Amino acid sequence: MQKKNWILIFIGIPVLFLLWYFAIKENDYSISFETKALPGEVVYKIDNPIFDKMDVLETKIDSSFSKVKQETKLNGKLYRLTWAIHPKNDTINQVKVGINNKNESIKDRFLLLIGQNDFQQEMKAELQYFQKALVTNLDLYSVKIEGETVSPENNCACINIENKVDQKAFEMMKTIDILSNYILDHKLETEGRPRIIINSWDKTSKNINFDFCFPIVKMETYPEHLTIEIKDIPEAKSLKANFYGNYMFSHNAWFHLMNYAEKNNLAVKTENIMEIFKNNPQMGGDESQWEAEIYLPLAE
Repeated sequence: MQKKNWILIFIGIPVLFLLWYFAIKENDYSISFETKALPGEVVYKIDNPIFDKMDVLETKIDSSFSKVKQETKLNGKLYRLTWAIHPKNDTINQVKVGINNKNESIKDRFLLLIGQNDFQQEMKAELQYFQKALVTNLDLYSVKIEGETVSPENNCACINIENKVDQKAFEMMKTIDILSNYILDHKLETEGRPRIIINSWDKTSKNINFDFCFPIVKMETYPEHLTIEIKDIPEAKSLKANFYGNYMFSHNAWFHLMNYAEKNNLAVKTENIMEIFKNNPQMGGDESQWEAEIYLPLAE
């Protein structure tokens, strides 16, 4: 090879690297960690994260639960975080976070190139803080998959509610006295534990529409009420799980059931998910022993 060609290669390779590094490379840098949490559990925790110093300005969730884009602020600097969640094996998921300094990307890349990475270490500390919070969160509940079954049919007195998925327990606490007083005031006979039926679930916004219901014995007619509606809830072929823990986390059982369905090639629906609560939170007690039955309908 001629000397001229060697010179072109010697000069060209560094030039191409710098072009890729400063102009083409997608992220300034990335940080990864592993977790036992399912993608849905990770994504919803990202949407409501616990960091040490970093503030979250905006979060956008992908409906596949494989990606989240987030705008954050740390030490006066604006960052764009791109979270990607992918399975490593049957029990472990890998979380990779691509980080971009929105206003000083070139500067950060240059500093990393010459070995100055204090800002990278600060971001790493924040993500480690998040990871520890995620582990703590997983310890607050447990889910046991039962498999295929049929959800119970009921005649119910229901109140319709709309809010974020992680606010459903709060909404139930707000409205339980309305349902209880309706039943007591009219001497209606109950026929089972309180439950909710999820009418719709927007996975990206976390908005749900659901009915909070008390099963009651069927009657010819029912006392009228401004906010309570009597509904017949039909049985449905479903996947069942038992959830243990505070009911504010019970939606995480949905992710476990969807994961089970995917691994077993079962088609499911995210409408008409049913949760039946076996404990009364107003009575207190050990939250880890609170139990709920969760039914995820199978697609016909």
